Amino acid sequence: MDKTKTMRVEALGTRVLVQLDVPEEITEGGIILPDGSQERPIEGKVFGVGSDCLNLKVGDKVLVPPHAGTHVALRGNNFTVMDEEEIMIRIHEKD
Repeated sequence: MDKTKTMRVEALGTRVLVQLDVPEEITEGGIILPDGSQERPIEGKVFGVGSDCLNLKVGDKVLVPPHAGTHVALRGNNFTVMDEEEIMIRIHEKD
């Protein structure tokens, strides 16, 4: 495979491709807790939306449940593919 080519990823239907911002959590003893041990919602950024998505667009910041979707790795980046209905909140930032 030619690594100089760019890759275009397209979500299908009502699916959304989200890159999650999962901070590592370190205990006082120095133990790193994996992201799966966290039970609170996780912030992420939408990287792709299917043609049937009504409420989201690429670049939106969102809040998702901790175990939602299917986790995939694409060229060294980790993403989650989920249905638009699984997204809890769209975050609007004001200047």
